[in-house]
Amino acid sequence: MLLGDKKELAQALMDIGAVKFGRFRLKLHEKDPSAPLSPIYIDLCIIRSFPAHYKALTSVYLSLLNGLRFDYLADVPTAATFIVALLALETRKPMVSPRLDAKSHGLTNSVDGLCEPGKTAVLVDDLITRAESKLEAIQVLKDNGLEVRDIVVLIDREQGGAHALEERGYRCHAGYRLTELVSFYAENHMISREQEEQVLSYLRSTAR
Repeated sequence: MLLGDKKELAQALMDIGAVKFGRFRLKLHEKDPSAPLSPIYIDLCIIRSFPAHYKALTSVYLSLLNGLRFDYLADVPTAATFIVALLALETRKPMVSPRLDAKSHGLTNSVDGLCEPGKTAVLVDDLITRAESKLEAIQVLKDNGLEVRDIVVLIDREQGGAHALEERGYRCHAGYRLTELVSFYAENHMISREQEEQVLSYLRSTAR
């Protein structure tokens, strides 16, 4: 059962159109074109246009960060960039951004922001499907002398990403599991039971 800010934010994601149903290609299809199309797509980039929901958004993330030890907040560009900026304001922890694209001009830095080698960064993203983009960002941070122990995401799509991170020694913290979200939407008549079963069936077929 979702309560408080988690319930408010889950409702808001549906209200603003961040949760969509249909047939969608995901980033995982770049490496696995034959994978089944997803019946659900969650576009968390939309929420940046709805500042009325920033408070609930940051509250859910802050609950995940509570108890973690870190010196820097790092985003996975670009989906999580504005989220990490909000969290930096709340926590007063400095923000750094690993560059996942090669910079060919200026100082050719691979991390935006100032970071001190030997310190610890927590990596923040919007959601996790597979682990590739997280591992790429972690490697950039490690190449710049930072340690990463924890990854924080709003939604775990439950398609193997969190497990892949944990196999490599990282801890993944998620505000919601996708099955939890769709069950909440079905129980509150925001989606049909048929739509819920389509998502659950898809997740069973793509479990890793």
